[in-house]
Amino acid sequence: MEDPAEQEAYWRGLHDQQPFADKTRPYEDYAHAYRTGYESLFKYAGKKYEDIEDDIALNYEKSRPESALPWDSAQPAVRSVWDRLGGVITPRDVDRGARVWI
Repeated sequence: MEDPAEQEAYWRGLHDQQPFADKTRPYEDYAHAYRTGYESLFKYAGKKYEDIEDDIALNYEKSRPESALPWDSAQPAVRSVWDRLGGVITPRDVDRGARVWI
């Protein structure tokens, strides 16, 4: 299992480079989305993202802090975490976000 503190540091450091990042909003507005992606991957281990996206969205909205983005804006961040930790992004997948960890 990945360390939550390491995940936060990783996404905080690369947030501005993400294609979905709204440059007018700070990382803190996305932090809940990144955390949701991390936690969901382990909660729904072995499942396809597409099969449980509605459950993730519901969990996100139920626990969303006031400053966090609505689901429609947060979903790309959640999916990026899911793809990175789930091994969906490969070195040859050049158009799918930052991959400095490879």
